[in-house]
Amino acid sequence: MAYNPDEPIFDEQPKTSIVPIIGVDEKPKKWWNTIFYAWQITLVDFTPFIWAGMFVSLAGLPDTVVPVMIRACFVAMGFATLMQTTFGNRLAIVQGPSAAVLTAMGGVTAIYGFAAMWGAVIVGGLLEFFIGASRILGKIKKFIPPVVAGSMVASIGFVAARIAVTWIFANPRPLYLTLSAVAFILALILKFKFKGFLSNCFVLISVLTVGVLGASILGVYNWEAVKAAPLFALPQFFPFRDASVSGMSSAVVFSVAAIVGGFIGYICSIIESIGDYAATCAVSNKTFTVKHVNRGIATEGAACFMGSFIGALPTTSYTQNIGIIASTGIASRFVTQVAAVMFLLYGLSPKLAMLLAAMPRGVIGAVFFISAGLIMFSGLEIILSDKRNMGNTIVAGSTMGASVMIPLHAATAGAAWAATLAPFTRMLITNNIFLAAVVGILMNILVNIILKPKDN
Repeated sequence: MAYNPDEPIFDEQPKTSIVPIIGVDEKPKKWWNTIFYAWQITLVDFTPFIWAGMFVSLAGLPDTVVPVMIRACFVAMGFATLMQTTFGNRLAIVQGPSAAVLTAMGGVTAIYGFAAMWGAVIVGGLLEFFIGASRILGKIKKFIPPVVAGSMVASIGFVAARIAVTWIFANPRPLYLTLSAVAFILALILKFKFKGFLSNCFVLISVLTVGVLGASILGVYNWEAVKAAPLFALPQFFPFRDASVSGMSSAVVFSVAAIVGGFIGYICSIIESIGDYAATCAVSNKTFTVKHVNRGIATEGAACFMGSFIGALPTTSYTQNIGIIASTGIASRFVTQVAAVMFLLYGLSPKLAMLLAAMPRGVIGAVFFISAGLIMFSGLEIILSDKRNMGNTIVAGSTMGASVMIPLHAATAGAAWAATLAPFTRMLITNNIFLAAVVGILMNILVNIILKPKDN
């Protein structure tokens, strides 16, 4: 059978109640609307500060690595997003540092050294590119019916909610929690009591009003960090070469063991991205096709490969942006391209980046919590669009239950057991979206293909 890039992943396209007001290939009518819509995307997808610090902690590297890596990640984030929205799957996808890959690479660095980690990033990016370009991923569509895809989308919503709650309670002092509550209420008022620009930009307006203006009045906005940040800084080619630090005396080393270990993170990222593509299509009212998967993964791999040369962590699709589309109805890839340019500016001007990073994270988390709920519900709607039978009920219930509760168990009652596992195994059982994809696909094969319940 000839390759058809427009072949739908699902036999019948699932529907959700979310209807975008600006479609994927449309543009806002006014330029200043575009700027505001793009700006609010960057406020929610603003996590290189978190992931760079997390990676350095996992890898046991000095804190001096963090600021350089943050700038590199923003530059890579901008280029990768432009590539994805222009040449890749051409959806409103934001690319950013991958938690799955950086977790794997943190373990690789701790064991094999920093130079070997960059070798693993380079080779892993190339392998991901060839996997996407080979079109093999588009052939697995029969194993991802709407009940599986919907379960993955719902799990993405749970992940988004967890991120939001983590940000809300990043500083549990009453003043910061009050700011979060005020931002949440203001966001709801703007969304439901107003129309047009105020409703569409409820994220941006709420965050700036409470996170910058309110925080400044109360003295909790970090203006000192903004003043200290340099105005302009160019990315460097292989910036991490320091003979005084173990593993940093050379730019890159290729180690088979490091490459294999790091590629486990890439596999997690690929599975997570497929779920993100499905969710983005669902909230954008776009048919999910094989080209979205193949071109998207190929572009992600190419972006990871190129970003590694300036010291950026590998990038993947960002769940947060799905929430922005779901809550605002702005599914335009053009708006996302403008946001990509802003990410580039953040990387080239640390002062601009710090203007956003200096506000209390709880404010952004409170507003993003609304978007997380919308993602979860859109996932449930996709599940319900499939056949209603016992087999699908078991598949959906098992998938969502496992993807939420296994990581929770590993972090609470099962923490002692999880600590005994190898680092990469521990990463797999704590990755909600990876578990949702694996459990969903396997349960669907077992229940709906092998066993075939009578009521199917």
